[in-house]
Amino acid sequence: MTDKQILETIISQRIHDAGGMLPFNAFMQAALYEPGLGYYETKDIFGDHGDFVTAPDLGPWLELGLCDLLLWGWKALGCPTEWVLVEQGGGSGRLLVGVLNQLAKHNINMPSRIIEVEYSRHLQTQQKELFTNSGFSIEHVSTLAEVGELENVLAFSNELPDAFPVRCFRYKSGEFLERGVGYDGGFIWLDGALPLLDGPGISERVRNQFPDGYVSEWNPDLYSWQRDLASVVGRGYTFCVDYGYAEQEYYRPNREEGTLLAHFQHQAVHTVLENPGQQDITAHVDFTALQRAGTACGLQPLLWMPQGAWLAQSPLVQEKVQALAANPDAESLKMMTQARRMLLPFGMGEMFKVFVQASAGLNSTPPFLGQFNRLRDILSP
Repeated sequence: MTDKQILETIISQRIHDAGGMLPFNAFMQAALYEPGLGYYETKDIFGDHGDFVTAPDLGPWLELGLCDLLLWGWKALGCPTEWVLVEQGGGSGRLLVGVLNQLAKHNINMPSRIIEVEYSRHLQTQQKELFTNSGFSIEHVSTLAEVGELENVLAFSNELPDAFPVRCFRYKSGEFLERGVGYDGGFIWLDGALPLLDGPGISERVRNQFPDGYVSEWNPDLYSWQRDLASVVGRGYTFCVDYGYAEQEYYRPNREEGTLLAHFQHQAVHTVLENPGQQDITAHVDFTALQRAGTACGLQPLLWMPQGAWLAQSPLVQEKVQALAANPDAESLKMMTQARRMLLPFGMGEMFKVFVQASAGLNSTPPFLGQFNRLRDILSP
């Protein structure tokens, strides 16, 4: 049997053991993370030869923007001599190395500890090779729970919660029904018979607009992630970059099929139940739900804004653009094309957001971003 057939057999058996229907998050967990078989555990997925391109594949723009945020965060912490830098879900590892190289160019105490939190053993192996050759001493852990509480910490992630397994629902006759996965020679969608007792915490004013039969998803792991993150950030700031919306936009009445997508060979496809282990599965982030979870866990929301506006206002990004404009060769033109994809609304500039949180007692925000802060759009009423 091929790995694909083995994984399909494992999932179909779990469906049988569950009584004929498996919640979608259990299907997604196996498809992405099943040891030795899941998508993130077996494939080289990033870049031109993978299935999708992420920001680290598009030049230095994200590392420059993050460097500006980290420089600000370090100063906001009082310029500590010893501090800790944490990245979670670093993918290829190139973003962390790029950020560290940028930080080293500035008048700053470099972090006394650098920690990469990576769940995938396959990605850990790839990262370790890069980290070993980077010149930086980088610790590896699999979960935030292994880190323990830290003082003077700056933590960041890029495209992390969009890969958390989500649960799906159908809203019918004013009730949430589980939308799960069955098996009939292939994987199929099924609706649960009884209303969910632990359904999504979507605001009443939003769900009252749903048409009957409305289908979408929610991320049940946001709270546990924020709880674990808060347990690490005893004093410090967190920076989350990902694609998504505020709740009102996420659950628009005419977005009747949710945001679930699969990615295979640089194509976005809606057939998320096909080929488990062979394609990525992702959902957008409901930043209102993320804000609620963080606030419940003691992390204060400080800033939320589109990636394009953030990067356009970042001093290091502006410096780089000016330097490229002064030397318009082929490489400069390529990098400017990548910058447009990162910054402009028709690329990644509007869909991607940056979300900044802090531990209790830290209330300042980066002064160069203040006028673009859309935090009020995701705050719970």
